[in-house]
Amino acid sequence: MSTPKAFCTDYAIAQPLAGTGAMALRHLFVRWPKGKWRSPRYDSVGFDEVLKRAIHESYGPGRYVGLVESDGGPDLELVSFPDSRTALPADQAEAASLIRAWAAGTSLTGPTLQRPVILCCTDARVNACCARYGFPIYKALRDLAGAANFDVMQTTHFGGCHFAPSVIVMPQRARYGRLRVAEIPQFLETIAQGRYYLPCFRGRPEQSEIEQCAEIAALQWAEANGVPQDEVRLLEAVEEGAVGATAYALVGSVRLQILLAQQAFHMHGTCRSLDEGEGKIAMRMIVKGIAVV
Repeated sequence: MSTPKAFCTDYAIAQPLAGTGAMALRHLFVRWPKGKWRSPRYDSVGFDEVLKRAIHESYGPGRYVGLVESDGGPDLELVSFPDSRTALPADQAEAASLIRAWAAGTSLTGPTLQRPVILCCTDARVNACCARYGFPIYKALRDLAGAANFDVMQTTHFGGCHFAPSVIVMPQRARYGRLRVAEIPQFLETIAQGRYYLPCFRGRPEQSEIEQCAEIAALQWAEANGVPQDEVRLLEAVEEGAVGATAYALVGSVRLQILLAQQAFHMHGTCRSLDEGEGKIAMRMIVKGIAVV
């Protein structure tokens, strides 16, 4: 009897999502048919050398360049976030020039997207989990998101395979993982109201891991006690120790003390790592207690 296929998302199920919201500050995507995607993405079928080099060389600190499925849109259209701008190059040479200019800090100058966008990684060429878990979520979102005034795009890999499906709501830059099809209606209702969907929320990317964990714990406490999310804020600087930290949050008029500690998890970042028996130990911050002070 053959051994069932192992998936890194299943292996990582014990790892917490909170504290994993880090992402690039700026994202740029090129519309290109999914059937032509390859890994690495700049080697996708049909790209000439000028465009390949522009995509490859425009990655950098705080910058991500990837692909989105055409989905009826024009091939080569560029879409940037969080400014939600677009541009439609005449050819690949112009696309390469615009991508390099964007990497240097120049914004796209085409029309602005009219609705928020939900990005969903479905890139099986990088990791099997992104297709196994990401594509069903993409289809469910595509069917329902329009009524909630969102657009949906399936994208190449943007990290976090082992928390698949990997979803980002733009322009809010809110990152989610482990979203299930049955949760989609509540997820859409929640984010349409400008709130975070806490069961799958990974944290705000501008915060540190400790701050993300503490804020999510405070948001969960607020939800359980009937306090709106917009009445939650972290207070003074986090007190960090050798193996833990203490944070404080104001939830309405209530001051919370949030105790955190490091915990070791063995992780596989991709299914390939799991297949090859590799992996590494990752130290993660875990909320150990919350008290009203």
